[in-house]
Amino acid sequence: MKNLLSKKPVVIAGPCAVESRKQILGIAKNLHKMGVKVMRTQLWKPRSSPDSFQGVGTDGLPWLKEIKKKFRMKLCCEVVDPIQIEQTKGIIDVLWVGSRNMQNFELLKALNEDSRPVILKRGFISTIDEWIASAKYIGKDKVIMCERGIRTGADSTRFTLDINTALVIKHDHKIPIIIDPSHSAGRSDLVPHLACAAMASGVDGLVIEVHNQPSKALSDAKQQLTLKAFANLFIKLKTLS
Repeated sequence: MKNLLSKKPVVIAGPCAVESRKQILGIAKNLHKMGVKVMRTQLWKPRSSPDSFQGVGTDGLPWLKEIKKKFRMKLCCEVVDPIQIEQTKGIIDVLWVGSRNMQNFELLKALNEDSRPVILKRGFISTIDEWIASAKYIGKDKVIMCERGIRTGADSTRFTLDINTALVIKHDHKIPIIIDPSHSAGRSDLVPHLACAAMASGVDGLVIEVHNQPSKALSDAKQQLTLKAFANLFIKLKTLS
């Protein structure tokens, strides 16, 4: 984890989901040119509806291996089943627990047995104490917490970004914290503003969804930035760090 956060703040970028070899290698090439060192590469997608795109699964592992060889980027990937921990060894550098699985305790226990750092997203309505308890299952020494917005009475955006809690995690609990403005906003036009606000608050990093053709994305199309929009934001974020 120290290597991942050695140059803070870290910006993790990539599409909501890996969709094809052409798509993910094309995005990786562009992000690499911009100077992005850590990439979001989700193979499994737990979705509310069984009719929604569920991810390419293990079929995408050779594509990610190719990215590592060509661009030497660190790769992050969500796992939703303990068996996927073993399947991703040697390819994925940082494992990931999504908000829906924050209290999937058998998964958390299995992650405790792996040496890789783990991004732990906050559940939709989870308290700090519940979030911290989940981190303890994995091992607080290797967890990177991720605030991605919670459900509140506000309904003008997908979720409400809770920077207050993010700062409590960082300053009171001394655990690394990154912010996901993409899921919080649910709309791409607000992502740069939330990202800048989060960066200015002093968090350890960001995770931002970027797609080569957001309008054609198979999941979360409305919140993903174009490569050009992300490039402009990435330059601005460097001035705030």
